Amino acid sequence: MFNLGIVGCAEIAFRRFMPAALQVEGLTVKAVAEEYDPSKLELFTNEYHLETENSFEKLIAREDISALYIPQPPALHYKWAKKALEAGKHVLVEKPSTTSYADTKDLVETARSKNLALHENYMFAYHSQIAAIRKMIDDGEVGDVRLISAQFGFPMRAQNDFRYNRALGGGALLDAGGYTLKLATVLLGKTIKVDSAHLNGLDGFEVDMYGSASVSNDDGVVCHLGFGMDCGYRCSLEIWGSKGRIYTNRIFTAPETLEPTVFIETGEGTREVKLDKDMHFKHSIENFVRECTDEQARNEMYDAILLQSKLVEDVKNLAGK
Repeated sequence: MFNLGIVGCAEIAFRRFMPAALQVEGLTVKAVAEEYDPSKLELFTNEYHLETENSFEKLIAREDISALYIPQPPALHYKWAKKALEAGKHVLVEKPSTTSYADTKDLVETARSKNLALHENYMFAYHSQIAAIRKMIDDGEVGDVRLISAQFGFPMRAQNDFRYNRALGGGALLDAGGYTLKLATVLLGKTIKVDSAHLNGLDGFEVDMYGSASVSNDDGVVCHLGFGMDCGYRCSLEIWGSKGRIYTNRIFTAPETLEPTVFIETGEGTREVKLDKDMHFKHSIENFVRECTDEQARNEMYDAILLQSKLVEDVKNLAGK
């Protein structure tokens, strides 16, 4: 049984992590810490009856805490994940792992040297719809794959959102773009590489606001990616094959109550396939718990985190950012 602490009273921790974590065997969420707005601690104590700390350092130092969840803005992930790993704690960090490949590599090396789990929480990748769509591709539902496209973008949020703050690790690539790159990796595999990339800003903002990239693998499969933070909402995946296409529109954000719908379009018409509801956030946490004790699972996650961070870095470099 692992006792876990939460480093910060983020909305995602309250709204998404806690309800999922309470259903995970082998894990007890014991305490939460908050330094910036202590009034938020009351929400967690009232709803989830957690112990509280007014210092992240104190939480990390607690001997009864063996794992930590870090839902801070991206620019703070490295600092607190590094402190947690050095204190001998397993770490589940929100995506992206850090804001640079060098920092991510350092975290992975630290975790590896101490036999600790380091898990990056791209939870959508654990939804059963991903495996179902991969099976449709493997079964040749639309023939040989000619092109894959994925888009994730949303309308403008509040001006004080961390996504628009460079110092906090904002930007469309690190946020929405990371989702599309992760999905491309799931579909294209470990030989994925970035072939081209563009990042665009908007007047009045200090971060990239939308962008695109093209990636491919050693088999010649190409995936076009689009992402943005000032766009009409898109959350889509399309696989265009020699005999038709597969497409869906809730690939990244399917809530637990939703039966995802996949459309298979061929010369014989369009077939609508309802997939099972699923709890991808819970499954991500379950994998983290497994990685805490399973060396092979830990190593696989290390490799996945490094690959994801390298792809993000390559997009930045190709886009001249």
